[in-house]
Amino acid sequence: MKEYFENLGNSLSLKDKAYENIKLQIVKGNLKPGERLLEEKLSKVMKISRAPIREAFNRLEKEGFVTIIPRKGAVVSNITTKEIENIFEIREAIEPLAARKSFSKLSITELDKIGKKFEEFINKHVDSKNRIQYSELDEKFHIYIVKNCDNEKIIELLSNFEEHVRWFRAFYPNKSSFNWSIKEHLKIIDAIKNNDRELFIKRLIQHLRSSRQRLLSEIEYWRLQKQNQI
Repeated sequence: MKEYFENLGNSLSLKDKAYENIKLQIVKGNLKPGERLLEEKLSKVMKISRAPIREAFNRLEKEGFVTIIPRKGAVVSNITTKEIENIFEIREAIEPLAARKSFSKLSITELDKIGKKFEEFINKHVDSKNRIQYSELDEKFHIYIVKNCDNEKIIELLSNFEEHVRWFRAFYPNKSSFNWSIKEHLKIIDAIKNNDRELFIKRLIQHLRSSRQRLLSEIEYWRLQKQNQI
């Protein structure tokens, strides 16, 4: 476990370091759903006392990453299809609203940079390293298109949802290429560059819906694979 946890520098408090580190390893898939999170073990690995670990558990429970079970302790939360459906349902309602408010402040120069990064993944082999990098790029794009909506609560909520989606994808890796997702993102960028706000929102909603369906399909695929191994 020790090799997973990272040095986050000295700018964070101990409780924030514990929170960021544990969440990062959950999102990356290094800590698996259902895995017990032992205060004593994590305290030794991160070289901090157990109190910041407990505070981190409480914060992560509120965000849905950790479940605290009486007399058993903290475990990484399980991923359910219902949770995925709930998150995407809320994203579909809120993200287009925030993106619409941010539209006039989006930078073509910045979007060109992001678009080129997406293009670098065309026909790339899907391995664990590329999958993590692509998920981080996807998250960066979705946060960028809403960050100027002038509503910190919405940005905070959507950022949390993006981390959940990255977590889902780490646990249920998509074996197909990145091309379908790249194509959808580039279409969204094209609509912005053409100054067509309504087409931008339409393509964003289509992308959110197709992403939800693909992720649910991946979960079903892996469920059947596991069932066949029994």
